[in-house]
Amino acid sequence: MTSLYITQPDAQLSKQYEAFKVSLKQEDGSWKKQSIPAQTVDEVVLMGNTSVTGDALMYALELGMPVHYLSPFGKYLGAALPGYSRNGQLRLAQYGAYKDTDAKLTIVKAMVTAKIHNQYAVLYRHGQKENPLKLRKASVAQQHSVEQVRGIEGLAAREYFGAIATLLSEDWKFSGRNRRPPTDPMNALLSFGYALLRSQVTAAVHIAGLDPYIGYLHEVHHGQPAMVLDLMEEFRPLVTDNVVLAAINNKAIRPEDFTEMLVAYRLPDSGRRTFLQAFDRKMNDSFKHQTFGYKCSYRRALALQARLLATHLLEGIPYKGLALR
Repeated sequence: MTSLYITQPDAQLSKQYEAFKVSLKQEDGSWKKQSIPAQTVDEVVLMGNTSVTGDALMYALELGMPVHYLSPFGKYLGAALPGYSRNGQLRLAQYGAYKDTDAKLTIVKAMVTAKIHNQYAVLYRHGQKENPLKLRKASVAQQHSVEQVRGIEGLAAREYFGAIATLLSEDWKFSGRNRRPPTDPMNALLSFGYALLRSQVTAAVHIAGLDPYIGYLHEVHHGQPAMVLDLMEEFRPLVTDNVVLAAINNKAIRPEDFTEMLVAYRLPDSGRRTFLQAFDRKMNDSFKHQTFGYKCSYRRALALQARLLATHLLEGIPYKGLALR
């Protein structure tokens, strides 16, 4: 999948024949225009105040292409998605599992076990071989309710980000995960990366035919895409956290690159471009999928996990979260 990212303020997206036209305003007031063949794009991600013509939006939807919207600070706002799935049986099975306490708990355990496994793997690769996450992972199977599993997941997350803080220099001033808004550069980078990941998972959930608002690990609230957030969990460490740590360790992004605005931190255009390039490279990295036994990219793995969950709901084949070494 190829993503078209437009992050510059006041950019314009329009349609011209069989292509998208991106217009970027220059410092001298002129406009730089670029034509991008529609057949080379699988999704559009708009950040900030990009304006989109009706023709461009309708054309994207006609091609089955999602259009995702992020705030200037990288918060995921929503998406325009192609037509809804017609798979009524899958939706009924998804709702049935939500109402079935045992079925719901089984799915949640698989997701959280994979997430903690991947968090442990991140710390292990960065030299922190002795950490409590292995014990947290083992304890998930012993829990008897979704609420208890959520408690283990929350405890593991605090310990994980506490360990991440020890990997960073004092310049980053990271003392743990915070958001809405992120109050330091590290949290701003994580939030941006999670917003990008969310756009990818939203598309995968939609393509699989799942209802994005009915999940199992996350509570079902008005406007919260619980299923999208559920399937994101096992990919947060694998994709976003690894991209963030690599960008920091390679000094591709530095704390001084951020600007502070209303007690929130934001990357300038150049920093966002650097991060977007790194994120795309990671999404295209390949590995051997534990279930299917063949190589696939992380981008492809998102779709596979959504479909594995759909297969579990319809056919009862156990769902196994993606856990890599």
